[in-house]
Parts: sequence; structure tokens; C-alpha cells
Amino acid sequence: MEMKKTKKAFTLIELIIVITVLGVISLMSFNTLMNLYQNYFQSKVINELETQSEIALEQISMLLSHRIKQSVIARKKNGDYLALNDSGVNLSSDFEILEFIPAAYELFDGINEYKGDDTSGDPIIEEGIYSGYVDLANSSVANGLKSPGSKFNDAFRNGVMDLTCENDSNEEDVNSGSRCINADNENGGLVAIFSSILYRVGSSFGYQENLDQRHLDIAKVGIQSIDTLKISSDFKNKKISEQYKLAYTAIAIAPAEQSTEDVQNGSFDLKIYYNYRPWLNESFKKFSSTSTKDIKAESATLAKHVTRFVFTEKNGVIALKLCLKAEKSEITICKSKAVY
Repeated sequence: MEMKKTKKAFTLIELIIVITVLGVISLMSFNTLMNLYQNYFQSKVINELETQSEIALEQISMLLSHRIKQSVIARKKNGDYLALNDSGVNLSSDFEILEFIPAAYELFDGINEYKGDDTSGDPIIEEGIYSGYVDLANSSVANGLKSPGSKFNDAFRNGVMDLTCENDSNEEDVNSGSRCINADNENGGLVAIFSSILYRVGSSFGYQENLDQRHLDIAKVGIQSIDTLKISSDFKNKKISEQYKLAYTAIAIAPAEQSTEDVQNGSFDLKIYYNYRPWLNESFKKFSSTSTKDIKAESATLAKHVTRFVFTEKNGVIALKLCLKAEKSEITICKSKAVY
């Protein structure tokens, strides 16, 4: 009689041990995968926040690199302000708005305009430019600001218009001149700010709530001739110096109005306001119900979900600090930058 071979089956205890071991291994693998995903997600969020904060700080830094140094102020939410280099402004203070006047570096570098071709077929390029130098001996409110080396021509005129019109692609808007500066008009918005003059930040630039044109120490100017600028008559008895910079706008870096969600999250959007002129009684915001300021500024968002934006100045160097919070996360990244 032939005997059948049999295989020994797992016992119940062995099955339980195997299942338990496999369960432990699966749980460990799941936890490992979850940790890897969480680390990846966290790294991705941190990298995005770092990139966003670096881009925003770089944009602010580039704008500040062209600042008229005496024009930089720090404002509180209620509109009160001090010069940024005042000892009362520090990284722990409640100043939340950074405001300044940048020099019109585009006009200083030169504006080129195509005027057709010559008889040889070569393009004729007209360059509009200001030199930044003053002939003091021949300059006055009556005679104008004589600027050797400058070319206040059509290219210069059109360059000023291109820089200040609200929407260059909308011909109707450009023609309406709602925000365009007419460079021939000395009260149109273009100003000359002189070097080596001690300005009073409280009144020289027009930041004050109740503007009196007689207190301005910067010269409102317009084109008089190819190398001379007309000076507004209210600049009488004011000082000029051998060097100047032209400006056509002020800039404010400020928190936007918070939404209900922003208030709950303790964050805000940081915006840049531009194309407004304090010396013409314009501002980017009304700080009181009785304000007579004209709100003319355009704006753009620099960063979202900002939890902190602070700044200070020491020895001519501006220190900036910006903190961003991730959306739907508690991850917060802070970056700092120095502007010389």
C-alpha cells in the first residue's frame, strides 16, 4: 500500500505571528511614506515662501536704490510720520508704511525716440535726457533752471508722458491726460530736487496733511528750452544747488485693507502705490475723514499673506524685514535685506 506525502500546515499561532509581523511592517512603511510626504510638502512650501519673500524684497530694494535719500519717511496707520532715519523708528515700532520719492532714473539714462530715416536710409534717433547739473550763475526763478548737457526735446516730453500715463495701451486714456504729466507745464507734476540742500521732511516734499505750496522746498518745473527748465513762481526765495534730480512720482509700500479672513489669520497683502505726487496735494490714501488730499495713486500687490513688514535706517543703510505665512498652514518664513 502506497503512503501519501502530506505538507504540514501553518498553525493558528504561526498565522497570527505572520499577520502581526506583516501589519507592523505595513504600518512602518505607511508612517515612513507619510513622513516623506510631509517633509516634501513642508520643503515645497518653505521654498515657495522663500522665493516669494526674496522677490518682494528685491523689488522694494530696486525701488529704494533710486530714492531721494532725504525724502524717505515711515508712517503709522493714522498717517503720522517721521524721517526713516529718526531715532523713533525701529524694527519694533508701529510704523507700517514706507514712503519715498525716487529719482527719475529713466530720464537721466536717456529716452530715445525714432524720428524716421535719413537720406542714406539710416534711422534718426533723438535722445531726450537731463544732465543733473545746474548753471548757477544763469539760473533763477525768472530765468529758469539752466542745465548744461540736457536735451529737453520731444523725446524727453514723450518719455515723461509714457512714464506717467495710466495705461499706455489705451489711446483714449493717454489722450485724456488724466494722469499724464505735460512736461511743458511747470505745475504739471515734474519736480527738481537739489543735492546739498537740507530739506525738512515735515514740509519740504508735501507729505503733510494740510499742504501749503509756499512751504515746499522742491522746485516744480517744466520745459522752457532745449537745456532750460521753467521754475514755478511759488519757488521764490528758495535754494538751488549745482546738482539736481528730477522726479515725477512718490512711492508707498503699505499694507492693503485686510479682509475678514486676513484678520483671522493675522496677515495682510503688501502693496506698492505709485504715480501720485505729494507736492500737488496728492496721496495714496486718506488718513482722516477731513483730509483734503486727492487720492490718485495706482497700485500693485507685492506679496500676499504677510505677517510682518518692518524697516529702519542707520548710517544711510535701510534694513528691511518681511515675513510671509503659508496659505492654510502655520509655516512662516522671514527674510531680511539691507539697501545701501
